[in-house]
Amino acid sequence: MMSTKLPTKPSEQPIDELLEMESESTMPVPSDPSVSGRGLALVVLVSLVLVSCLVHGYLDGRWAANTNLQDQGKLLEGIPSQVGQWKLSKTSELDEKASQLLRCFGSTVREYSNEATGESVNVAIMFGPRGPIAVHTPEVCYSSVGTEIVRERDIESIAVGEMKSDLWSVQFATDSSDIPSLDVWYAWSSGGPWEARENPRFWLTDNLYKIQVAGPVGSGEHRPVKEFLTEFLPAASLALK
Repeated sequence: MMSTKLPTKPSEQPIDELLEMESESTMPVPSDPSVSGRGLALVVLVSLVLVSCLVHGYLDGRWAANTNLQDQGKLLEGIPSQVGQWKLSKTSELDEKASQLLRCFGSTVREYSNEATGESVNVAIMFGPRGPIAVHTPEVCYSSVGTEIVRERDIESIAVGEMKSDLWSVQFATDSSDIPSLDVWYAWSSGGPWEARENPRFWLTDNLYKIQVAGPVGSGEHRPVKEFLTEFLPAASLALK
């Protein structure tokens, strides 16, 4: 009798081995680490550029709201034409190039003369975005027109009643002389007292006022610019908001 051999049942593979094989087959192939590193570097670089632009825009006053700022700037035109013995003798407009550079919302440029001594001073008050108003100082402006600094800037204080202001004072000489012939005072304000700041660009305000006064150096205790500012600052403060 011929024997018939029944087919044998295939051996069953343990279920845990099957799961492990399936997991390995679906596992993603690792990407090139150099490509991944370049992508991360690009993301970081773009982020740094965006943050840098935002910070620069803030410091430059680019994001400041312009509501009624032109009207606020026009208040400077209402500063009195006479303060003490100093009488307005001339008015002029801020240079067009300077106005565009500073992006002023308002400004006033004047010459006052002392009726008793005949001495004159030039005063400019500007109101505009913090960034441009903060960075342009007399050291930069006057040094570019042939004058040289002969006395480094120092802080001077002027107190009238309850109002106290601090301003930078720097002296210049012309014609290659070591003798100072021009006394220049300047400071910034956000609407309160004038302040001599090292870094007004980092002031926590959108817009700033800047005052700059130039006049003869004088001699001894006679300092025409200081005498003028003592009379002028209280009157000018009424135009600041």
